[in-house]
Order: sequence, then C-alpha cells, then structure tokens
Amino acid sequence: MKLLLHSCCGPCTTFPLHLFRAEGFLVGGLFFNPNIYPEEEGEKRWQTYADWANRAGLNARRVRMPYRDWVQAVSKPGKCRECYYVRLGHTAKVAKEEGYDCFSTTLLVSPYQDHQGIVLAMERASREHGIPYVCRDLRRGYLRSRQMARGNHMYMQKYCGCEFSMGGEG
Repeated sequence: MKLLLHSCCGPCTTFPLHLFRAEGFLVGGLFFNPNIYPEEEGEKRWQTYADWANRAGLNARRVRMPYRDWVQAVSKPGKCRECYYVRLGHTAKVAKEEGYDCFSTTLLVSPYQDHQGIVLAMERASREHGIPYVCRDLRRGYLRSRQMARGNHMYMQKYCGCEFSMGGEG
C-alpha cells in the first residue's frame, strides 16, 4: 500500500518512516508547513528534511502556501487544531489526487503536540477528501527519533515552528 507521509521536519520523520516501511508501506514524503516562521527557519528545516530524505531513499517534495494565507486560516480560536487541518487536509488532497492508498503524519511522534487534535484533523481530512488515514501513536518513538536525528547530524529546532510557539503560545 502506498502511504503519503506529511512531514513536519526531518528529525520527526526518522522513526515514523522506518516504522511505516517495516509495516510494509511504500512511503512518499510531503513537506507542507506554511506555519514555519521566520522564512529562514522554514528553509533550514526543509533543507535538513530534503537532505536526509535523499539519503534515506524517500521520494519527498515541498509544497508551499503563502504565510499570510496560513495566518488567515488559523486566526481564530483553536489555532493549533486549525493548523493541523490546513496541513493534513492538503496532504489528504494530494494523496487522493496522486493515487496513494492512504496518508499519515509525523506530527504523531511528538509528545508536545495535541495528539487528539491531530487525530481529529486526520479524520476530517479523510472524510472530506475520501481517502483513508493511518493513525499510530508514534510518541513511543520520540526519543528514538531524536537519537536517529543526532546520529545523522540533523538540525533540530527548538520550537514547533509557528510564530505563536516562539513565545510559548503555540
């Protein structure tokens, strides 16, 4: 089965990619993170992800959305959950259009993210785009993903990515 994996960053992709491959999925990667601020941080994360994906044999690409469009989409209560949906809704749409069997996200590996909010966003995206999602509680692999990232000399960021999380609001 072909799975499109939304990736928030390289370090968070390490463990999920290996797990999904071990489960027999043929994995493609999608870097769609219009939330990352400032632009230089987004470039650093993309480059880290792209370099590692190349070494790992992951066919990955980047999709962009203007930052101001992202801010408008999440400028209401529950901005983190709206952000999950913006990214996962687009991932589901791409997966469906490109003939994938399902989609998932590396956001599920972080113990610092709203796990239930991510699952709800995946359910909504799946329903709206007519494609199944694969949900695993990947948080058990968080420390392993950090070890794998360090072993690959990957840049590891200090905040989720958005300007709201820089001040502890994210």
